[in-house]
Amino acid sequence: MPARFDFGSVGSAELPIADHVLVATDEFDARSYWTADQRTVAVGGGILVAILAILTITTVHIGAGEVIRPSLHQMAVNANLFRGMLPHVLAISVGYYAVFAWSCVIALWLVYLRLIWQLRAGDLDHRLVLAGALTLGILAVTIPPVFSTDVFSYAMFGRLASVYHLNPYVATPQSGAPGDGLMPYLYWRDISSPYGPIWTMISAAISVGRNATPFVLTLRFKLLSLAAVMVDGWLVYVLVRMRWPHHASWAYLAFAWNPMVLVEGVVIGHNDTLILTVVLLGAYLLARTRSQLAIVALTASGLLKYSTVPVLGVAGLRMLLRTPVPKRLSQLLRLGLIVVVLPVIAFAPYWAGLRGLMSTIDEPSRGINNPILVAIGFVIKLLTLGHLQLGTAATVGVSVALFGAWQLRELWLASRRTEPWAIDSELAAWSLTLAVFLLLWPRLHTWYFLVPLGLSLSAGPPRRWIFWAVLAVTLLSYNTYFW
Repeated sequence: MPARFDFGSVGSAELPIADHVLVATDEFDARSYWTADQRTVAVGGGILVAILAILTITTVHIGAGEVIRPSLHQMAVNANLFRGMLPHVLAISVGYYAVFAWSCVIALWLVYLRLIWQLRAGDLDHRLVLAGALTLGILAVTIPPVFSTDVFSYAMFGRLASVYHLNPYVATPQSGAPGDGLMPYLYWRDISSPYGPIWTMISAAISVGRNATPFVLTLRFKLLSLAAVMVDGWLVYVLVRMRWPHHASWAYLAFAWNPMVLVEGVVIGHNDTLILTVVLLGAYLLARTRSQLAIVALTASGLLKYSTVPVLGVAGLRMLLRTPVPKRLSQLLRLGLIVVVLPVIAFAPYWAGLRGLMSTIDEPSRGINNPILVAIGFVIKLLTLGHLQLGTAATVGVSVALFGAWQLRELWLASRRTEPWAIDSELAAWSLTLAVFLLLWPRLHTWYFLVPLGLSLSAGPPRRWIFWAVLAVTLLSYNTYFW
């Protein structure tokens, strides 16, 4: 029975089964290499590259005296920042550009979803996947961060520390550096840094140079994200290959070619790519029975951005459950020492009392956009005839209570399981923990799911349902862009 090739038509549409077998010979046999699966990868990758290339050569034209909405104006400013990087073939009005850019994102998703579904049982060549990941990543670097201004905030908080010698957990961009060249690109100008101290150190190092331009600063962060994505893909590949070598390349492709990874990670430059690197490094260390070093890595990830603290908590508790009862106290003391000492060292250069933590604590006050919590608040208001309305503090309380109840149930179930421990079960627990936490947190954004996406793929094919669930939630979360 012939093996069909459905993803476009390149050359012959049918290949005999014999072509699926790579015969070891002294000469490279191109016909035997280009199996249906390899052709599908090449064609699908080519289409993804074409979409990004089209977005790269398109920019925004603003007519003299043209009045546009603030959000569109920000997109135009961001787009024109990269105007001199590559020649642009097409310049269109910002309204058409917004529609065009989002259409490209949708097209990326449509191609990607069909590609990973069609190849889900394939045995792919990791070299072809790597070449595609690198090509897509480099193209993504050349696309301006038109969907978010977070990368400019990273650079601004870094400059507050390295250029203006201020504490970014106390000073704000408006109060500390109102004349900085990054100010026109910022959305949040009156808040202090909501990120962890390790990320602040990294941002300060990347943002050095008083005369560094917004373009140069943005490019530095985007290149860091590209490097992180490449390492992430390799770690996903390695973790899956430990137990399911034939599925490792698919997991690699499903991560590194993912539109969220490319757009939210490299185009926009979100730091979640680096956070995932540290979490996956912790998983790799745990798989190599370096449990204490794994906790160091997970603690460090929480000091990049606090969103991964739940992973640290569940990993530590599961580690204690696996420890023989007579040794649990000593294990608890060792782990406790790590999670206390490392934050103290990281916060030391920026410590300003509890004031330094308030920016993250106050994050929900910037607006609750989680549809689940909004719906819960609406139901409560409806049932009480408007007498009870959830404020910010009450919404956070509901979020924490729901997550806590679910997590206690998961830990109780974990304590009753008797099967031998394996790294894939650990990664599945981490992925589910973080996905549920993010789903219940008052502030919901698409790029937050980049970390659970990578973790779910690393858990291997038996836990692939978690990946599909995270993927579905990711797609649904795009609605928060327009709230």
